[in-house]
Amino acid sequence: MAQNSREHIIQKIRKALIHPSDPPIRIRTESLPSDNPFVECDEDWAMQFAHRLLTLQGKFVYAENITELNAYLKQAAGTTNPSQIQCLEPAIQDILRRCDFPFAQTISGNASPAPGDDLRAIEIGVTSCEALIAWSGSVMVSSRQNLGRTMTILPPIHWVIARPSQLVPRWKDAWQRVKDRYADSELPSMVSTITGPSRTADIEKTLVLGAHGPKELWVFLLEDDFNG
Repeated sequence: MAQNSREHIIQKIRKALIHPSDPPIRIRTESLPSDNPFVECDEDWAMQFAHRLLTLQGKFVYAENITELNAYLKQAAGTTNPSQIQCLEPAIQDILRRCDFPFAQTISGNASPAPGDDLRAIEIGVTSCEALIAWSGSVMVSSRQNLGRTMTILPPIHWVIARPSQLVPRWKDAWQRVKDRYADSELPSMVSTITGPSRTADIEKTLVLGAHGPKELWVFLLEDDFNG
């Protein structure tokens, strides 16, 4: 009786396990990174983060105080209507109010909007973050932030307002920070890292920004000890 395709595949797998092929040859050139890509860097974490983010076509802004942040936010917003600038996190809202920066505090007047309720009208989504990862220029976010993943993916422009105390050298340090922060409660159901604006080169190898998320990522680093 002829074997069916499933049995044929299983036999091939068994044969491969009995007579394994040689492992692939590891190719090394001077252009490849060292065996340990996490070599400690003497550069300041903020400088390292900014360098990585800018290399990834993100935008980095440092503000020493509220007055500077206000000027930078208004410059970045340009002519965007305040009704299209959304922020749902109380702590970040407080910073924006102290900046006297206009924004929409609710969507259609609802503090907790229904899914899809005017979300497509948002041009700029303003959020906090869990950590900034210096080594890769990544922003770590979680579902514990208001409106979870939506505010970091749906608006075409994503602003992150963070503090130097949120800078960590590597991914594992960011994850440890999350675990420590929520040690007395449940961990977020979603923890994600954002590394530069959304991009793809699937179509004819042409780089396109904003393919699967925000086309612009701004990180505003506000000093921890600013004066309001």
